[in-house]
Amino acid sequence: MNNLRHTSNRHCGLDPQSPKQEALSLMLGRWRMYLRHDGIKQVFFLLLLSFSLNSFAQTMSSEYEGKPDKKKNAIYFSNGLQSKYREDTEGAIRNFEQALRFMPNDDASMFELSEQYYNAGRIEEAFQMIQKAVKVDPENKWYQMRLGLFYRNLDQYDDFIKLYEKLTKQYPEDLDMLSELIEAYLVTENYGKALEKMDLLEQNVGANEIITEQRLNVYKRQGNNKKVISELEKLIGENPENVRYYGMLAQVYAEMGKDKEALKLYEKIKEVNPNEPYINISLMEFYEKSGDQEKAFNELLGAIRNKNLDLATKANIWDYWMGKNEKSNQIDEQARQCGEAFMETHPDNKLGYLILGSYYMTKQNSVKSKELSLKTLALDSTDFYSWQNLIVSESRLEDNEAVRDHAIAALKYYPMQPVFYWYAGVANAVLDNNEDAVIYLEKGRRYTSDKMQMSEFDAFLGDIYHQQGEDTKAFDAYDRTLRNNPDNALVLNNYAYYLSLRGERLEEALEMAIRANELEPDNVYYTDTYAWVLYKLGRYKEAEKMMKKCLGLEKDPSGANLEHYGDILFKLGKTDEAKTYWNKAKQAGGYSNDLERKLKEN
Repeated sequence: MNNLRHTSNRHCGLDPQSPKQEALSLMLGRWRMYLRHDGIKQVFFLLLLSFSLNSFAQTMSSEYEGKPDKKKNAIYFSNGLQSKYREDTEGAIRNFEQALRFMPNDDASMFELSEQYYNAGRIEEAFQMIQKAVKVDPENKWYQMRLGLFYRNLDQYDDFIKLYEKLTKQYPEDLDMLSELIEAYLVTENYGKALEKMDLLEQNVGANEIITEQRLNVYKRQGNNKKVISELEKLIGENPENVRYYGMLAQVYAEMGKDKEALKLYEKIKEVNPNEPYINISLMEFYEKSGDQEKAFNELLGAIRNKNLDLATKANIWDYWMGKNEKSNQIDEQARQCGEAFMETHPDNKLGYLILGSYYMTKQNSVKSKELSLKTLALDSTDFYSWQNLIVSESRLEDNEAVRDHAIAALKYYPMQPVFYWYAGVANAVLDNNEDAVIYLEKGRRYTSDKMQMSEFDAFLGDIYHQQGEDTKAFDAYDRTLRNNPDNALVLNNYAYYLSLRGERLEEALEMAIRANELEPDNVYYTDTYAWVLYKLGRYKEAEKMMKKCLGLEKDPSGANLEHYGDILFKLGKTDEAKTYWNKAKQAGGYSNDLERKLKEN
């Protein structure tokens, strides 16, 4: 209806001046009537008249002589409609403004112009223009409804309510208007008036669930539990098979602390509809609120086993339960039971296997965790967590070939996940495939932006490069590690030790050895490295002191450490003591190739 030209109480013809003009006047008059009564054909008719009207517009003077000109008004109005249908907002505005110039009180042009101003984002002008249209024709329903729309959008609810109170009296059959008035009273929290209008609406349409539920919401907002209960009982009476209302009433009783009444209603739901899918969830929430966690969990299990409840909802309530109870000392056992319930009820879905597999991961049962992860992947080969659980389980079982193979398989699905490059690299290194290990580790480090994770890649690469005799690459990798993680004690120790073996950058090696011992002061290996760097620097007294500490940390000192102590004693001129410790090293095993030579020569 907004597209119609509203011309109530107006003469639509032209002032007769000639037969030709009289004919045109008659045609225009019929056209306007046609628009008013058959809006569907407007566009067709406008196109038919387009040529004639445009020719008139071209010969018009742009000057307004101060008196109304219905003919020019009609032509500009027509052009405005054409622009509107072409979605040419600016063109429509220009034409409707011109139409108003030639008839300043043309309410139809005001109405159309208000719409176009609104489309152009000129809200204030749109609002003012519709107000003018209403002043010219205060009884026009469509003008008033447009004005009401502005009142509502501008949060002028007092004006909206005043207007719609008038409109609902004028048009009592228009129930949409009445519904909008109810909404306005709800927004302004005038609940008494909202309820009054709901009663009126119900008188017109009869008893209606939607109206009753609206009324119920009002009573809830008012905190009027007595009325809430009354309305719900009314709904139950009208819809005895609809268990939703039993559940709503049970919830109200539970919130009021009337647990017995609530429980009776939940039991009634089971009686009315034994297959009701959501009853277990309602009871779970009820028992949670009443503090009975055991019964609440049993209802969770019941929900998972309920074949009428959809899997997505089951997964959601399981996530909710886990999130709420993750610190409970019973959560692991509950996870096991829920995982088994999912597997029994949905054997072709991965969720149960995934839950149970994670449970066995936490219990360090790598055999079961591996088995369940493989079952999950058989159902969904793209499941990231199952690949991860599988590989970790195999790593714990020291099945390095399986770790390597499955890490490489996982990379087909997750080629940018550094964790799988890590396991592929480490497994290859353990299997003495250092070249492959380097390939995977070098790739993996490029896919991580986490500094600590990158430092782990570089540390392992450093160790492999050193094993391959590529110390330049090894030291570069260690440097990168320490830039990202300066307190990596293992790298500090290894780097210092390898530098001492080469006799290079010994002062730097000493600093690294000192820091490693600060981080782990009772580590035998780090203490040995510290002593050995001091030895390489010729600081034999300090080296002796540190090596004594090292030997004291071991119940059965290694041959390498005993040999080192002998070397230090020898440099201090304590040859007999040195030989004693060299012999001890020979008995312990694990000594260097030079030990026999040292014993023979001294």
